[in-house]
Amino acid sequence: MPMDTTSLPDTEQPQSSTARKDRDTISLEQRLRKRRLGMSFASYTVTFTVVLFFCYQQMIPLRVAGHFALFSLVVNAALWLLIHSNINLRFRDPSMTALQMIICQWPALWVMFFLEAGQARAIFLLITIVPALYGILALNVRNFILVSIGFLIQYSALHLALWLYRPQVMNTELELIQSFAFVLVLAEVALIGGFISGLRGKLRLRNRELKNAMGRIQELVNIDELTGIYNRRRIFQVLNEESNRYRRAPGAFSVGILDVDFFKQINDTHGHQAGDKILRQLASSVTDDLRVIDSFGRYGGEEFLLILPQTTLAGAEIKAERIRSSIETLRFDDLPADISITVSIGLAEFQAGETTDDTLARADKALYQAKESGRNRVISAVISQTDEA
Repeated sequence: MPMDTTSLPDTEQPQSSTARKDRDTISLEQRLRKRRLGMSFASYTVTFTVVLFFCYQQMIPLRVAGHFALFSLVVNAALWLLIHSNINLRFRDPSMTALQMIICQWPALWVMFFLEAGQARAIFLLITIVPALYGILALNVRNFILVSIGFLIQYSALHLALWLYRPQVMNTELELIQSFAFVLVLAEVALIGGFISGLRGKLRLRNRELKNAMGRIQELVNIDELTGIYNRRRIFQVLNEESNRYRRAPGAFSVGILDVDFFKQINDTHGHQAGDKILRQLASSVTDDLRVIDSFGRYGGEEFLLILPQTTLAGAEIKAERIRSSIETLRFDDLPADISITVSIGLAEFQAGETTDDTLARADKALYQAKESGRNRVISAVISQTDEA
C-alpha cells in the first residue's frame, strides 16, 4: 500500500531556509571583514617601506623597523583569528573598526619616538590619518570624535615620553604647529567621515525599506485579496514549478480541486458578505491543516486548487478527506446554527508524459463526479488502461 506522505510530522519536513540564509549572510559578512583586514594590512606594508627608508637614511635603528614589522604581523594575525573564529560577532561592532584605528597608531608612534627630526615625525602624522578613513565604513560622528580623542591622547603620550626621555630632539615651536595642524585635520576627518557614514546608513535604511516594499508588492501580486491565500496566477506558478521538478527528479505529487457546495444559493439567501466570510474562514481552515510544502490557492469564484508535493493519490485522498471533514464541522456567524458548509473535492496524481492541464482536467472531471454523486465527498481520478497505453 502506498505510504501516506501527508502524515509526516513537521520535524520530518524540509528544513526552513531561514536559518541557512542567516548563516550564509554571516559568512558573507565575515569574508568582507577579512577582506577589509587585508586592505588594512596592505596599508601597514606601505608604511613599512617608509620605515625602511628611514633605516636606509640612518634616521632610526634597524631594530625599530623589525619591531614595526613584528607588531604588524601579530596584530593583524590576532584580528584575523577573532574574525575566523567568529568571536568578533560577540562585539557591538563585529568589524572592530574603532579598535583597529586605535591600535594601528602604536607602531607609528613607536617609530616616531626614535626619529631625531621633528619634520620626519610630521610625515608619520600624515600616515596616521589614513586609518581614520576606514572609519567611514562603520563609524558615526560621535564615534569618530571618540577615536580622534584617542588619537590625540596617544600623540600627547608620545610628546610626554619625548619630553621625559629625549628632550634634546624636541622643537617646541615646531611640535606646537604640528599638533595644532593634527587637531584640525582630525576634526575635519571626524566631521566629514561621520557625515559620509551617516549617508551610508541612510542609504542602507532606504534599501531595506525598498526591499520590504518590493516584497509587499510581490505579495500583493501573488495573494488573493479576499481570502489571503495564493491567487490563481501564483497557484498556477507553483503547479508549473512542481511539474518541472517532477521532470528533473520524478516523484509523486497530486492536485485537488475543491468546490463549495451550493455556494450560489448561500449568496442568494444570506448575501455576498456572508459568502465572502465563508470563503475567508474556509481558506484559513484549510491552510492551517497543510504542511509547509503544500500550496493552496483560489482557482476562481468558490473553487480552490490544492497542490500536494511528494504525495501519491492514496496520500492525497487521506489529506482531502481530512479537509472535507474539517470544513463540514465549521460554523459561521452569518448562517443559522443548523446549516453547515460542505465541499466536493476532485483529485488527480500527476503522471509522466502528461501536462499540468491534463492533470487539472482529470481532477476537474473527478470533481464533477463528486457533485453528481451527491456532493460533500472526495473522488479521485483513476488512470484507465487506455490512458496508460
